[in-house]
Amino acid sequence: MTKLYIFEGVPGSGKTTSAKWLASRLGESAKLFLEGDPEHPADYESVACLTEKQFDEVEQECPSVRGMAIRKEERYYISYASLYGKDTELFKRLKAFDVYELPVEDYLEVALEKWKEFVEQAKSGVHEYILECCYLQNPFTFLLAKHNCSKEIIFNFLNKITNVITDLDPVIVYFEQDNVAENLEKIRQERPVEWFDFITWYYTGQEYGKERGLSGVSGVLAFLEERKYYEKEFLRSVPVRSLIINNTNADWGNIHNRLAIKLGLTVK
Repeated sequence: MTKLYIFEGVPGSGKTTSAKWLASRLGESAKLFLEGDPEHPADYESVACLTEKQFDEVEQECPSVRGMAIRKEERYYISYASLYGKDTELFKRLKAFDVYELPVEDYLEVALEKWKEFVEQAKSGVHEYILECCYLQNPFTFLLAKHNCSKEIIFNFLNKITNVITDLDPVIVYFEQDNVAENLEKIRQERPVEWFDFITWYYTGQEYGKERGLSGVSGVLAFLEERKYYEKEFLRSVPVRSLIINNTNADWGNIHNRLAIKLGLTVK
């Protein structure tokens, strides 16, 4: 029985729309976690990860931080999202230790352990989980855009995640469009300018973009096209059920009916 559904695709491909749709179809048994949820069970959002030495240094400056920390083996984890606007200094201090600021080797270990914790929790419960972005998008953006890691490193990590989630009989739904440029322009008109400024910096202003001399819209498109190519390549070889769905026409009624059939749900 499928206990995990994951929606993936480039920005604006319909991941959130479809995750919410599926949650409404599955009803009370479904647990939906969207990108950015601080309670996300399989990913870290605004969570600092510190060594014991780093934690001791922060604690000396801010003693209250001890009550916020969760220790797992040799690392301390602190959710700092709630500090925004309340304790600016501590927020900034912890943000510097965010999980997504870890060295690659540490991130790979920490992220995989989070997936393992989630699967153990999900296996013992009765709920179906619906997630987005955390299986492909987040690892790809961190490992490729931020650190310019090789395909081998990225695929090896994704294979480890896949092996972990296999017990949940997962289904990966991947949305693609024929023209990434047109889709990007559409969502640029719909979202705040700050969103595009951020992804432009993230995709082009770090190791991947610097090595290739990327910038602006063309740089964002170059990254998204390569990400899409590698994500589809990976999904074609993954040993779990994956559905690659072209939703260029954005006919969501028809798309969701088709998806319902593929997932074995009653079409409405």
